[in-house]
Amino acid sequence: MTSEKNVSSLSDHILNRRQGRVVTPFNNTFGDQLELSSWAKERMPQYLWLGLILMEYGREEGFEKAGAILKNISTQVTTLSEPKLSQIFGLSHNEQVSVFQIILDQIEPFVLSPLTILYRAKDYPEFNEAFNVIEIHFEERLKKITKAVEIYSPHQSDEATDIRFLIIGSQLFCGRLKISKDLTDTIEALSNYPHTSHDDEKMKMYRPTVRAMEGAFGDNENSDFTSKFWESIGLITKCNIISIMHKESERDYRRFIEQFRKVLEYVTNSYKKESLLNDRFDVIVGSITYALKVFCELHENNLGNGILGRHGVRTMIEILIILKYLLKRENDHPKIWEEYKLYGISKYKLVLLKARENELEESAHFVPPLAEMLVNEIKWEEFIDVDLKYFDKQGIRQKSEEVGEKYLYDLFYEYDSSFAHGLWGAIREASMLKCNNASHQYHIVPDIFAVQNLPDVKADCFNIMMRFFDLLKQNYAIPETLMISN
Repeated sequence: MTSEKNVSSLSDHILNRRQGRVVTPFNNTFGDQLELSSWAKERMPQYLWLGLILMEYGREEGFEKAGAILKNISTQVTTLSEPKLSQIFGLSHNEQVSVFQIILDQIEPFVLSPLTILYRAKDYPEFNEAFNVIEIHFEERLKKITKAVEIYSPHQSDEATDIRFLIIGSQLFCGRLKISKDLTDTIEALSNYPHTSHDDEKMKMYRPTVRAMEGAFGDNENSDFTSKFWESIGLITKCNIISIMHKESERDYRRFIEQFRKVLEYVTNSYKKESLLNDRFDVIVGSITYALKVFCELHENNLGNGILGRHGVRTMIEILIILKYLLKRENDHPKIWEEYKLYGISKYKLVLLKARENELEESAHFVPPLAEMLVNEIKWEEFIDVDLKYFDKQGIRQKSEEVGEKYLYDLFYEYDSSFAHGLWGAIREASMLKCNNASHQYHIVPDIFAVQNLPDVKADCFNIMMRFFDLLKQNYAIPETLMISN
């Protein structure tokens, strides 16, 4: 997998052990000094009226008309520091009339008429007096404004950069921005930008210059205005939901499952002495059987593309890591197999003790009599302490490193743990759909009717089960006729 351009690698991040964070290079350098501002969410709505002009007249004529408007406003309405719509609406009645007349000297009223569906006559009488063309139907206005939002929302698009160039021009006209003669590249970019096609190679230098300069003026002193914009347009437009459907694995694993069952059956019958007397045998064969049952359940119930499939992968990986850890430590720790059993039983005992203190509903899936039988199976529960720590005082991540399974932990266990714990990354991927509507800021909506699924886990489960098979044959003799291959 190749790294994305302009994205820092994991090794570029800085580990802050005190805070328990892995910090990005940007945040480590600038910290609280960073103040992020969104072009699409915060600034674009303020300047959408300029975008409508460019849409109507095209880039060349649009620049001429918009440039003339901004220059005349800067000289005739000196109280307006920026051509933001909220600032224009905040002017006095006479000043608003003056601004709108300057605009109308260059364009036809219908060009900005789409905005009147958001800014109604009751609250914005001067604007509607100038631009509300009643002959244009509501649907036509809405179509025009939603198209403009879609075009100008991407902050690095050619069209959005054109608006951002006009914003810089307004700052130059009113004297808020002055450029040193030494900045020859900047002067070249601003001088040539409106006359250069976006297909020209030089624009690869000009566009970043424009975006960086406009971003320096990227404050949003009227968040209420932009919030109201998104609320208004969002409520009058429909969601356009898109979903992702991943294919189910084409491989049929039924034969593999039957082969694995025969192997476990052979080992169980051939090592009956160990089955009767040996904690080691119980843990190894029992754990692998548990992993196989997990695989069977997700295969037979078509859970590979679902949330529970990821629960299964996480469980199988943890079992594999634990088994390899126990095998690695058994020579130095002869009682490790019994202690591992008691560690698991102690978790059951803790729940049992709490259940005895609380009255469970009849429908509860925890059954105290059954748990009591299991807890007392190895020894009387009064001799079993409850272990509240990780087994052997070492977390699963450290165990994965020790047994050479860090890859499985880093890539799959961490990822699938998000699904097991219901963290937002998993919730977002599994149960939220994307709305492909720029007027809704491409928000997300609940996948109530399960129209989206997840990539199938069965191939990864199969690979993990093959690791279990390797572990099994390393510890118990298996005839050649029962060998399983990929």
